[in-house]
Amino acid sequence: MPRRADVVLAFVVGVPLFALSVVVAVLSVPGVRAGLLVGACLVAHAAVAYRRDGWAFFVVAAAFAVQVAVTGLFLVLPSAALFPLAVYSCAAYGRRYPPLVVGLAGAGVAAARFATDSSVAAADLGPNPWLLFGLLAAVAVAAWVFGLYRRTQLAYIELLRERARDAAAQATAAERARIAREMHDVVAHALAVIVAQARGGRFAPARAEEILATIEDTGRTALTDMRAAVGVLRAGPDGVEPLPGLADLPGLLERTRSAGLPVAEIVRGTARPLGPGTELVAYRVVQEALTNTLKHAGPGAGGTVLLEWAEDALHLTVSDDGKATSVPGTGNGLAGMRERVGAVGGAVEVRMEDAGGFVVEARLPYRT
Repeated sequence: MPRRADVVLAFVVGVPLFALSVVVAVLSVPGVRAGLLVGACLVAHAAVAYRRDGWAFFVVAAAFAVQVAVTGLFLVLPSAALFPLAVYSCAAYGRRYPPLVVGLAGAGVAAARFATDSSVAAADLGPNPWLLFGLLAAVAVAAWVFGLYRRTQLAYIELLRERARDAAAQATAAERARIAREMHDVVAHALAVIVAQARGGRFAPARAEEILATIEDTGRTALTDMRAAVGVLRAGPDGVEPLPGLADLPGLLERTRSAGLPVAEIVRGTARPLGPGTELVAYRVVQEALTNTLKHAGPGAGGTVLLEWAEDALHLTVSDDGKATSVPGTGNGLAGMRERVGAVGGAVEVRMEDAGGFVVEARLPYRT
């Protein structure tokens, strides 16, 4: 796209300037010298189509050097306007300082050639050489400064784009981590329930139908939760199930009880709005804690889920009276729990009681 724009610029600007330059050259210095002027102008106009490449500036400079060698009258050619454009383009897209050095040197040479050329004197065109040099140098410096300004703009735009790419990469990584946590929480709890049911089924074949029904229900619920967890990846208009919240805790506790873990629910205080994100965190904290209890508490253990609606936040405690001797695991489950709670501005503590038993205490702030 930039190349196409430069080609269009070279054509739109070049055709009228080149045509006028041909007329002026033929009328001013007829003969072979006029041909050299026209040829140098043609080369300079062609190089403008590649003005973003560093070599194009030196081609334009060389073309004007040929014109300087031919006659001092080259300054009256309309195509002379290409030189400051080349200075600007090189400063903006190529190298910083060569265009300034070449521009100032060119201004000095052009002014000296114009002031000493017999053709200029015969035409009675010569202004004061110093005034002419100052004017040409000012034009070269102005073109160089504008080129540096454009260079700065482009660098800033690229910086913004890089930051946008970094932000997009971070957002992608965060979303992947979120989906990984969701998948872990859903699958780990479902598998823990299924394993507990299958273990119990080995010793109670008479309850096979009931156990299989529980396994089926747990698997179906896990599939629904998985679809909801990855629903944001869908590109189509299909709807997805909402992610679970506090209203879904009774179902979670019932599935845990059916897996053989008695769980009591205690609620204190008056419920207050948490927001869907924080409700999901509360649900996942209870789910992960009960999953660990199913895995590590041992036979005969029981659990308690306490929701205490305090003045500043919901204080959520999940405990059991199992026989575990250490805090279970340091993998994705507990790490994901801490990340979730921290993301909503809360805090979580995981510990073992002296008499045994696993305790998770989380503080989840209310929505403001």
